[in-house]
Amino acid sequence: MGMQKSNLTIEKIQEILEKEYEIIPKNISEINRGTANIFKIETDKKSYILKEFNKKRTLESIEKEIDIINFLANKNIKVPNYIKTIDNEFYVKNEDRIIILQDYIEGYTMENNTGDYEKVIESAKLLGKITKELENYPELSEEGIIEKNFSKNNLVKKIEKLKDLKGHLNLANKYKDKFEKDLEYKIEISNEIINKFDFSIIRKLTIINAHGDFSVQQLIYNDKEGTTVIDFETAKKMPIVWEVMRSYSYVDKEAKKGNLNIDTLVDYFKEFCKYIKLNEYDLKYAPHIYLLQLSSSAFGYNVYNEDTTQNSILEFAFFRTNLCKFLYENLDKISYRLINEVK
Repeated sequence: MGMQKSNLTIEKIQEILEKEYEIIPKNISEINRGTANIFKIETDKKSYILKEFNKKRTLESIEKEIDIINFLANKNIKVPNYIKTIDNEFYVKNEDRIIILQDYIEGYTMENNTGDYEKVIESAKLLGKITKELENYPELSEEGIIEKNFSKNNLVKKIEKLKDLKGHLNLANKYKDKFEKDLEYKIEISNEIINKFDFSIIRKLTIINAHGDFSVQQLIYNDKEGTTVIDFETAKKMPIVWEVMRSYSYVDKEAKKGNLNIDTLVDYFKEFCKYIKLNEYDLKYAPHIYLLQLSSSAFGYNVYNEDTTQNSILEFAFFRTNLCKFLYENLDKISYRLINEVK
């Protein structure tokens, strides 16, 4: 389900397809996946995907994503193929939303933490290949990601938000006691990071062009034709080890409860490093960077506190807290393994 209710009706979609693309749909069905409103369009000859983005999605971000996708397509990376309108545009507008059309990608998707070892290593390989090719793409903006996600000032602000949420928990929330314990734990860890972590290290990490949201959720698998990578909306310059750590934690089925398999994590880094060279700071502080971001995040807890029907988001929130605990308890071990085993 998209983040915002669709403005589109079946009749309106038919009108857009016929007027803007000269496509006559035979069947239109909604696909419940991702943050956009997504519809599968079937014609007599082929199928398409129509996406209606939420109000916050800007034309600039659409154009950036299309440019990156076209760049990677020329580098033999399997990415979506966007369809131009009869006016040679890659998008149309309906009311206050941007709409795009792309070829339907045959294949299957996977949920978080359902990948076996083979799928885990494939994820690392794809991430490595994409990141390697993006080295030759014009330098992307950091979009303030260091200050937003990895700075001391941001951590201080997020601790205050955790405290505020802890003090305003919904009395109807049956997990209220667990919320209080989890939020207090996050506050304690975040305060410890503020007191002990040298934030100047962030700028010593490898900060390069990246997908920005790479995970198993952004992959469409096809066992015959290969895996397609989608959704480059958040592509930017960032500490690449954050994306390596995060993408591993979301794909491996052994990490489903938040307890990472360190052996497999090391193999994930080894595969990635066949394409991108990481420095000693990357390897030593990879778990610290991920912990820094996770420890101060209230995501999931804040959503469920407002709407106690959001069970899938609640489960994700608990997963991230378990992951936070695992990283905190194994920081030195992970750093040691990465430094000594990844070349």
